[in-house]
Amino acid sequence: MRSHPDIAGEVLRLEYTAMSLNPNARLYGRRSLLELLDRSRPRDRVCLEAFERELDVPWALYHVRRLFLLSESGKRRSVMRSTERVDIGRPQQLARRLITVSERHGIDVEHDPLYGRARAWLRPRRETWPMAEELFVTAPARVIDKQDKQFEQEWRALLSGSAARLPLA
Repeated sequence: MRSHPDIAGEVLRLEYTAMSLNPNARLYGRRSLLELLDRSRPRDRVCLEAFERELDVPWALYHVRRLFLLSESGKRRSVMRSTERVDIGRPQQLARRLITVSERHGIDVEHDPLYGRARAWLRPRRETWPMAEELFVTAPARVIDKQDKQFEQEWRALLSGSAARLPLA
């Protein structure tokens, strides 16, 4: 990475975006790439500056939901996902909006003031399956809307129509 800082910046953005939507989505091992870099080291600083340039793009507010379901035999099924872009704008503007609305509803927000991400968990992941996970998060606007087939039916079946939503969509 240090030999190719522009590529490093792009890879750092990819991981940062992935980890915004799913904190467990590190690209390499147990630590994120950002955790491996030290701003006080000149070659690392160049990589971090390239990363910051990569973040200087339009951002989006995303509504992310995941289902962790069991088969009829009790085995874990593949995780089902739904990602929907709710709004687009500047990172600070979107973070302020998410924080303001979340606070009105008594929902805590994780905020990364250094790089901009804000995340509000409406339904955090639990330890046991089956479960549903739901959050709103800001990230670079590079993620497309996508939803697994049958997601809405499975979501309603698991939650019996009681899914809470912030009035952001």
